[in-house]
Order: sequence, then structure tokens, then C-alpha cells
Amino acid sequence: MKKLALLLSALFTASLLSTAAMADPSPASEMRPGTDAAMRCLVRQGPKGCERMFVGQAWVTAAPWVFDNNAERDFKRGPLVSSSFWGRASDANIFDVKAMTGKPTREMDIFDIKFAHTEYTFYISPADADGKIRALAILLYPPHDPFQIRDGGPGL
Repeated sequence: MKKLALLLSALFTASLLSTAAMADPSPASEMRPGTDAAMRCLVRQGPKGCERMFVGQAWVTAAPWVFDNNAERDFKRGPLVSSSFWGRASDANIFDVKAMTGKPTREMDIFDIKFAHTEYTFYISPADADGKIRALAILLYPPHDPFQIRDGGPGL
């Protein structure tokens, strides 16, 4: 009987915690300043001249994406199908750690970018006070959450 009471108490507490989490969205569920504009620029949906928001290391990574004169690149990717905010990078996720290695910041928003023929993960740092993006990583695979990897599927 005592075990049943403890089990029910634990279930009730977990239920309350999950309800509270759903009612009060985590700040990690929202994009940080500048990351959405940077993502739109990279997939060429931003305004003319938006490439100037990337500086330093981010410029080196962004340059092949922001210039319109690469028909072969565009043909291989195909048209943009979708882009969605995935969440924030975490030291607990080995895929995120790989993307953040060598970057000037570990604060990065993650976007899942799907083209007709391929899928990418964009890691974009929030904009500085001057509106500049200083860290960017683009990886050729969809975002990974280690808790969603199925047995026999892609992953570890």
C-alpha cells in the first residue's frame, strides 16, 4: 500500500510539472535576436544586402550561401521546401557540441532547413548589440536530438 501511495504521488508530481512546463513556455523555445533574419538571408529570403550581417568566422561560412551566382549549387539542393526553428544548442547533445567546436560562442539557435534534394542544420549565434552575427555553422544533415534517435536509425 505504501508503494502504491509513493507511485501515485510521483505520478501526480510529474503530471503537475509537465502541465506547468506546457503552460509557461521555456525561453529556449524562442529564437534569439537576429537568428531568424540570418536564417532567411542564408536561404536567400532576406532583403538585399543582408549578407553584411555576417562578420568574422560567420562571414566565411555564410559567403557561399548568400551569393546568387551559383546555379550548380542551387540545382543540387533544389528549391527550398521548409525552414523551421529547432531549438537551442546544448552541451548535452554531441551533434551540437560538434557544431560549436571552435566557435566564439556556445549560444546558438538551431534551424532545420529542407531543400528538395537535401537537408541542413544551421547553427546561428544571436546578433550582437550592433546586429552582427559572429558565429555560424552549417551541417549537411537534419538536426539531431539524442533522445529521439531510434534503434537501427541514424545516429550514434
